[in-house]
Amino acid sequence: MTALGLAGCTGDIRKTSPFWSTVTNTRPQKADDDIRAYADSLPYASMLFWFDGQSRSLIVLGKEEPEDRLTWYTAEKQAVTTFGPFITRAIGTEVELRSTTFGPGWSSDVRQLAGKSLTRQTVVAHRNNEVTATLTSRFHNAGMTMIKVLGKAIEAYRIDESMIADNRVRILNSYWVDPATGAWLKTRQQVIPLMSPVNTAMLKPPTG
Repeated sequence: MTALGLAGCTGDIRKTSPFWSTVTNTRPQKADDDIRAYADSLPYASMLFWFDGQSRSLIVLGKEEPEDRLTWYTAEKQAVTTFGPFITRAIGTEVELRSTTFGPGWSSDVRQLAGKSLTRQTVVAHRNNEVTATLTSRFHNAGMTMIKVLGKAIEAYRIDESMIADNRVRILNSYWVDPATGAWLKTRQQVIPLMSPVNTAMLKPPTG
């Protein structure tokens, strides 16, 4: 199965996997202020995670790993691992992002990537089929802008990633970060070719 064929299977995930129905205290009828208050009350770092057109899920930080890797968990125990703003693993779904291997020059601070051309490889699995996709990226500075996270306006520095998967699929990812610290605030990224874009928004960042 090719990488593109495998990605085409992802339409079923959003309907069948409990990952997509993990909307702990973030059901659509909940007001933004209520979601923020709930996140603030938790003893864990947390963020919102959703696919375009899907309900938002609240996921919490469960494990800090070497080399700036953080693993976040849904209420159903699916795991999402990040490196800075980049999603590198998604385990417990119908289609899994098993791993991401970065080439030279990457940083968890996307401000350091503007103007660079970089590569990474992802391993994606569906049932017993596993494929590897090579992603080639060019980063550029898209300037300062205002974003909203749960209705709160935040000034952010935007970095765009023009990505080509397996030399044929073109993808545009965007990352909004704190202009002073580089801490990511919000992202929109396709982690697997042809899969619906994933959105994240930091609610309560990790400490330390």
